[in-house]
Amino acid sequence: MAAKQPVYHVAPSGEGAAAAGLKWQVEGREGRRMLHEPHRTQQEAIDAGRHRAKEHTPAQVVVHARDANVRSAYAYGTPPSASPDERGRRAGERGGVF
Repeated sequence: MAAKQPVYHVAPSGEGAAAAGLKWQVEGREGRRMLHEPHRTQQEAIDAGRHRAKEHTPAQVVVHARDANVRSAYAYGTPPSASPDERGRRAGERGGVF
């Protein structure tokens, strides 16, 4: 069975970390290890998440806004294969992008 690809989330830190000036964090799982890496700025956290994702390809980085909505996402390595609908054709039709 193949291992799941890591997903690193860049999200606001909890109140305790924010009071210490660490307002953003990278969260994720590397194997059995949980990752909680605090950073002062969102950009620092994004850079750290992207660096980790590049080291553990295939992987994803999901960037959240302060209100927890997804702001952007980055994928590294081989993405999962797309279904026919995702390749630009309707189910049962011939043709499409590929």
